[in-house]
Amino acid sequence: MTDYCKGTLTPITAAKSSEYTTKCLKNIFGLNSYPKSGIYIKGTNDTFEKYAIDFTNGNSISGVQRKLLMNHENGSFHPVNHNGKYIVKPSSKRLPHIAENEHAIMLLAKAIGLIVADCALVPFEDGELAYVTKRFDIIDDNTRLFIEDAASLCEVHPKHKGDDSLSYENTLITLFQASGNNQLVLLNGFRQILFAYIVGNNDLHLKNFSMYREPNILSNIMKDFTPIYDILSVAPYKEYDNEPLTLSLLSSELNGEFSSSHDQYGYYTLHDFVLLGVNIGFTTQATKAYINKMIKAVAKHAPVILSKSFCSEDHKTLILSRIEDRLECLGRPIL
Repeated sequence: MTDYCKGTLTPITAAKSSEYTTKCLKNIFGLNSYPKSGIYIKGTNDTFEKYAIDFTNGNSISGVQRKLLMNHENGSFHPVNHNGKYIVKPSSKRLPHIAENEHAIMLLAKAIGLIVADCALVPFEDGELAYVTKRFDIIDDNTRLFIEDAASLCEVHPKHKGDDSLSYENTLITLFQASGNNQLVLLNGFRQILFAYIVGNNDLHLKNFSMYREPNILSNIMKDFTPIYDILSVAPYKEYDNEPLTLSLLSSELNGEFSSSHDQYGYYTLHDFVLLGVNIGFTTQATKAYINKMIKAVAKHAPVILSKSFCSEDHKTLILSRIEDRLECLGRPIL
């Protein structure tokens, strides 16, 4: 049986006592070798509960995911009040194996060319795995990237981050303007939305889009999106698997006007994403090329990554089935 790195999912070729490749140890944990005491989170999921704060009222997956800032000393993670270099999110009874789910989907996003934050699975002292993301906004002890989420940039109150009056089309246009009309922002945003639809992530609200600018820059122009840091598939969680996306895809949908294909099929297909691309300034040909490229990449990498992932077998099946279904939707003829 092959052992896979809990960070990169590549085969472990180092000593069997290590759960991470040498490269992963360096890139994510800043370690040159695997500590004798191992890499783990102090305590258990139950003790984590005593420290964690739920940030919303639980209407979405992110609303019930507990999270804490942490640092580690030679691989031993512990909570801190500020300046934590890692964000730690465990699974819960309501959301079993969501840590493994998010890790797998993040690595799939990376495999198809999206820019994602460094992440890994790290066990509690009893062996249960938690999802750990290394913060990308910390440059050094005294320097941070300036980051602003889409709710702020779109002047939307955080409690309305997923409101029915919002669309991805309008959001991308606003973020494009905030970047000083950087064309890459449109493409990167389009790809994030398309990927979310494919994997079954319906929690892509305005606070899960963030942009940045370099420190000490006097201009208020944002440079680009930050790396993706919060994406998973809701396919295994029926309670939350109720909408294909958080926001309306097209601004016309806010007035009840859907594409002719959506009217016929009853769900988003290639036609809807082509309209999104055209509405934000891409040509039809270019939009189709972007979509087809992602379809091929996801079809290639998803089965491999999920098979190696630490997700439970039933979750692997549910997630892959959702991905295959969405790829089929994107293959439907335009009507």
